[in-house]
Amino acid sequence: MKVLPTPPILDDGQVRLRLAGIDDVPAIVRYYSDNRAALKPFEPNRGDAFYTEPFWQARVVSNRSQFDQGTGACLFLFEPDDKTVVGTINISNVVGYPLHGALLGYSLARSHWGRGRMHQALTMALGWAFDHFNLHRIAANHLPDNERSARVLASLGFVREGYAANYLLIDGAWRDHVLNALTAKQWQARDYTRELVINGTGMPASD
Repeated sequence: MKVLPTPPILDDGQVRLRLAGIDDVPAIVRYYSDNRAALKPFEPNRGDAFYTEPFWQARVVSNRSQFDQGTGACLFLFEPDDKTVVGTINISNVVGYPLHGALLGYSLARSHWGRGRMHQALTMALGWAFDHFNLHRIAANHLPDNERSARVLASLGFVREGYAANYLLIDGAWRDHVLNALTAKQWQARDYTRELVINGTGMPASD
């Protein structure tokens, strides 16, 4: 029988990161509803259903399935009370051999901008993700005029690697993006006798 991975709970006393459960759905809907206008310039257009509990009840189940399969981890930032959602960090598109890479996305409540919260949260999340998924590389891209993201990523060691024109459909328009990546300084395969690995875990595939 397959042993499912243990969901992370990352906490530094000021920021708490974890996967969401069904009981968290009202707090998630409140987060996105309260920050709808603030996040709109940085995200794809969202239909009204996105801001409803039925949508997030299904999404929470899907997120847990992706985590169990080793293909991603959609983490939510909670206040220390573990009830109020103030942001998200999404490690997605996790793949193993030969890339051992993933994509990083994140958002933060407008009321928390400029307080260092995302830097704190990403420091915890990146360290966990590199280890848990045995990643060599995490990519993170941002709009050219999103100076806050540029500063946060640079402070975490991300290196600018390029520029992609018309990269993503954001807020109803095709927008250019700056391409960045962070790589593990010391990476080792978790199995030296097998070439194939499953997903991003670095573990050998079964025969």
